[in-house]
Amino acid sequence: MKDLLFRRYPEHEWGTFARLGWRETEDGLILTFAALDSPLPGELNERFGHVVINEPYSLRMALEAERHPFAVAVIHSHPQDCRPDPSHIDDDMDRYYSGYLSGFAPGRPYASLILSELKGELVLSGRVWWRSRWLTVGKFCVERTPVLSWAHGKAVQKALIDESRYARLTTAFGRQAAQRLSRSTVAVIGAGGTGSAAIEVLARAGVGRLVVVDPDVVESSNLERLHGGWPSHAEERISKVETAREHVRRINPDIEVVAILGRLPQKTVVDAVLGADVALGCTDQQHSRLALGELAFRYLLPSIDCGVVLEGCDGKVTGQILQLVRFLSTDPCVLCRRMTNPRRLSQELMSGEERTTRQAAAAEALKRGEPPDPYWAEETQLNTVGYLTTVSGAMAAGYAIGWITGRFDPPFARLQANLVGKFLDTTDSEDTASPECACQRARAWADQGAAQAQITAPSHWPFPKRL
Repeated sequence: MKDLLFRRYPEHEWGTFARLGWRETEDGLILTFAALDSPLPGELNERFGHVVINEPYSLRMALEAERHPFAVAVIHSHPQDCRPDPSHIDDDMDRYYSGYLSGFAPGRPYASLILSELKGELVLSGRVWWRSRWLTVGKFCVERTPVLSWAHGKAVQKALIDESRYARLTTAFGRQAAQRLSRSTVAVIGAGGTGSAAIEVLARAGVGRLVVVDPDVVESSNLERLHGGWPSHAEERISKVETAREHVRRINPDIEVVAILGRLPQKTVVDAVLGADVALGCTDQQHSRLALGELAFRYLLPSIDCGVVLEGCDGKVTGQILQLVRFLSTDPCVLCRRMTNPRRLSQELMSGEERTTRQAAAAEALKRGEPPDPYWAEETQLNTVGYLTTVSGAMAAGYAIGWITGRFDPPFARLQANLVGKFLDTTDSEDTASPECACQRARAWADQGAAQAQITAPSHWPFPKRL
């Protein structure tokens, strides 16, 4: 899209129509870039320096909108080093299209976006016509590409960074990287051993906002792994998300922490997580991993899933395995990568009553000398220790920092390493997506891809609580 919009750079503008997936939340709208409807020859008037859309292009897009469920957007560039503020010509264009397209795409947003380049940095601004009023786009996220969001005539920035506090980071990555971290949001799903390590790394790096999700309270068995966890947290059964928030505040009280007692893919949780630039999956739950992968392809949320396990034989540790899996919009999903156990997933989603019934049926089957597995299968608790979860969580956080700052990219699709293997016994698996899978059919479809959902939240789960 950048190459198309900068076709006449640096002096003249260019534009295109696009289709956007969308989701309405309590706080507004989330939009995803679903498809480009590029202009055909002659559909834009090249005699002018600004964008002039000829009527055949407008009509073609209006008729297309009658056949698809997406929001319609006009995206255009401004000349180099020209602020992405709407001009009077842009105002006239948006007034026209917000009314014109509503007749062909009723009940859907119309978006107007502007891309520019200021001092070598990509800058985006936008507004959306929705429910008879204009909404200003407050934040843009582009997968693996840092961009500056522009709203109300200025760049969206956090307060000035503490130069002395982040001196080592700015020396390594540059001051611009520290600024990008300060205005970023990272979601961490799971605040146990792996998640708490990731949260600490992100907080100390100066990430401006953290969304932390976990349904559980601190138990004594967690304390060997839990960063920021104290015996008093276990004694008082303090939630893991509250423990994480308390720990972050001690590190840096200026960081905003959104702490949610809940699970993916509950609606309240999804709404909060989709406001992030990057998400980290730090649980061993099948449903959470599946939901996170779906957010990556349906809502374009770059994610990294991490996990660890200890292996042993005859009293010796033979494997200390960590796995980091990258989920970008074009990557194979969890199902294509065969990362779920269907039986375990089914048991995770059962109500307490159904679990009790099935466990009783399994016990009766054993008494009859029959296999209990058709009714219930006990899952072995994965063994792990604090230094292993810390390594995994810290690495995932580090790669998130690389994405946000634009300084480096995860050099893997699915990394596995054995910390007691020769040369760490590192492997990278390039999995292949099935062309019939939802991750290929519904990429960037947002809520318009709900029929392709791979998982939904059971109604018996407790309602999420935002602390």
